[in-house]
Amino acid sequence: MNWQDAERAAWTLGLGGFLAILFGALVAPNPTAFWPYAAVSLLVGLPIARWYVNQKTASHDGAGRLTLFFLALFGVSLVGFWTVERVVAPETALDLAGRVVTVLVALRVARRASGDGYDRLRAALGTPSASR
Repeated sequence: MNWQDAERAAWTLGLGGFLAILFGALVAPNPTAFWPYAAVSLLVGLPIARWYVNQKTASHDGAGRLTLFFLALFGVSLVGFWTVERVVAPETALDLAGRVVTVLVALRVARRASGDGYDRLRAALGTPSASR
């Protein structure tokens, strides 16, 4: 197992677990006892997460590219959502538009960070990088 396989496995478990908890909470009739539903939905969540992780990474990508994508995505989303909460009145059309724009900007920044940004970061650190 190399670093890229370890990274893929970690993100598959993280995303699959998130999907399982989300789905388990949605289908459970009692919100306080959703863990059995989450455990069963993990059987559905893990293959979906594995498919997504495999779609996001290529075999020639180096380890860290997927992690950089998610860190940029979560970081920009967090700052954007905080900004929208403080600037716009809640539960308005402008609030919804601000959140949609935040998600779109976060996706764009994350894709750029995991693409050219990853290669520039590896070059600055002096480590070889597989080009896309």
